[in-house]
Amino acid sequence: MKLLVIGWDGATFNHLEKIRPKFYRKLHRQVLLPEQFWQKREIDSGAAWTTITTGKPFFEHKILSISGKIENETLFKLFSKIDHLIPSNLFGRAVKLWLMSKLFYKNPPLSIDVKSPRIWELIPNSLVWSVPVTHPPKPIHGVWVSGIPYPDSYGVYPKRIERKLKRIFQGEPKRGNDLKKYKRDLFEQHFREIEAIRWLYDQFEFNFAFIVFVLPDRFMHVEDNWDEIVKLYKVIDESTSELVKYIKPDEVVILSDHGMRKERRAKWVQIHDSRGGIIASTDKKLLVKNHLEFFEMVKNYYQKVDEV
Repeated sequence: MKLLVIGWDGATFNHLEKIRPKFYRKLHRQVLLPEQFWQKREIDSGAAWTTITTGKPFFEHKILSISGKIENETLFKLFSKIDHLIPSNLFGRAVKLWLMSKLFYKNPPLSIDVKSPRIWELIPNSLVWSVPVTHPPKPIHGVWVSGIPYPDSYGVYPKRIERKLKRIFQGEPKRGNDLKKYKRDLFEQHFREIEAIRWLYDQFEFNFAFIVFVLPDRFMHVEDNWDEIVKLYKVIDESTSELVKYIKPDEVVILSDHGMRKERRAKWVQIHDSRGGIIASTDKKLLVKNHLEFFEMVKNYYQKVDEV
């Protein structure tokens, strides 16, 4: 494999620079920002990963979040002129998100709502794993395992390997009232997805992989104890390191769609920090400054490799 891209959804630059886990600290690294529109707003994973994987700005791809897309652009642009006046948090209630849900969240976006090609659709023999807004999977020259949102379970292309994959990895756990169990389940499913990816690697010959682990985001939404957060980063750093050793790619890029910061709001104890994302790589030349630049960086990387 030439390039392995791993998303640590919600991983936060300030956290990682303080903890400096073993694998991460060996890499070249810097803050990764969203496009200008989101730098003073709270970005959702749906909008962020769609821009990262298509190279298209938000107002072109129109994926607002994992809960909805922009169907009335005029209304959204009017809303955007006054949204800074609306509190995101009022006595622990998510006022702005509630209002947005009423105005814009009609149906969760599907992969077919993203009209521009994703980067893996341009690179033969690709593996895409659990990237948000990729359900249902599309036929590609490779393997496509869909990410959130999905109705009951993730989808798989080619279909013939779905049953085997789902015996290994059951998908993202549901949050219930038992938070301790939910946190345990998050880690258990993360270890299972590592096992599933390794199995896929043994079955197919991949040239490129784009993998997203949602563990950091999901865990930090319900946990703000620093000692527990340190354990989280050490776990995902170690599992990533082991996966890299197993796959042995030429280069590795780790990135996040946003960071996290402490703020109690509704059912969450931490919320998204749009300016706190990370990008790290074995090759300094693969670092980019913002989401919009990532698609072209990967595309140019493969063009140069193919020319050699």
